[in-house]
Amino acid sequence: MARSINDIKNEITSEFMRNEAASKLYGFEPGTSFGDKFGAASIENILFYVWAVCAWSVEQLVNLHKKEVTEELENLIAHRPKWYRDKVLAFMFDKSLVDGTDTYDTSGMEDTQIVACKVVRHATATESKDASLLTIKVAGENGGNRCPLTYEQEEKLKAYIAEIKDAGVRVNLINQSADEFSCAIDVYYDDLLLPGNVESSCRSVISEYVENLPFNGEYTNMALVDRLQQVEGVKIIELKESKVHVDGESAYTSVDARIIPAAGYFKTKDIDIKMIPYNGE
Repeated sequence: MARSINDIKNEITSEFMRNEAASKLYGFEPGTSFGDKFGAASIENILFYVWAVCAWSVEQLVNLHKKEVTEELENLIAHRPKWYRDKVLAFMFDKSLVDGTDTYDTSGMEDTQIVACKVVRHATATESKDASLLTIKVAGENGGNRCPLTYEQEEKLKAYIAEIKDAGVRVNLINQSADEFSCAIDVYYDDLLLPGNVESSCRSVISEYVENLPFNGEYTNMALVDRLQQVEGVKIIELKESKVHVDGESAYTSVDARIIPAAGYFKTKDIDIKMIPYNGE
C-alpha cells in the first residue's frame, strides 16, 4: 500500500528524534516526540513536510510507472487461462466495450444494473495439453441455481470473446445444461431408527454434495461415501453404482472413482437407495 505524506513525515521525524547528534544540538532527550519539541510553524517541521511531499511524489511516479509497464507487458504477453476466466465473468450482456479496449464504461450505472448485466455467474478456463485449444465453461444462475445462458446471451458472449482474445487462440465455449448424476446405494442403518428418516437424510446429503461442488469441481465416489457415513443412523454404505448423463449424449457414463462434469456442474436425477436394517449381529 502506498504511504501517505503524513506516514512519510512521521518516519522522518521519528528517526530525527532518535538521532543522538540532533538531540545534543537541539537539547532534547533521544526518543522525545517531535511535536513536543517543535511547533507547527517551526522551520524544522516545514522542512520535514517538504521532504515528505517530495518523497511521496517520487513514490507516486514510481507506482504509476510500474502500472504502465505492467499494462504494456500484459498487452505483449499471451494471456493465461485465468485471465480469460476473469474476463468472461466480467462480460456484460447488451453493453458495448470502450473503443480499443477490453473494458466497459460503467459510469452512471447503479450497482444493481451492473450485476444484472453480468449474466455469467460461473466460469472456468482450461488449456489443452498441447496448448492448441482453450476450453471455457460457463453458467448463469436462476433462483440461486446454476443454469445455461440463453441462446442470445451465449451468442453475445462468443462475440465478446472473439473481440478480446489474443490472436491465434482457439476457444471452445461450453454452455449447456447440468450433467445428470444418478446412483444406486445400499444403506445399512440402525434398526432402532425409522428407515424413512435415515433415507431422507441420505438423499439430502447426496444432492447437497453433488449439486454444490465448486464450478468444474471434481466429484469422487469416496467423498460421497464419506459424507453419507456421517449421517445419523448410517452404519454401512455400499455404493453399487454411480453414473452421469451429459446433455446431448445418448448414453450414461459410469463413474470410475472420479469425474469432472462436462458442463461444469451437476444436478441429481435418479437416486436409488435400498435400506437394510443393521443390528450388529
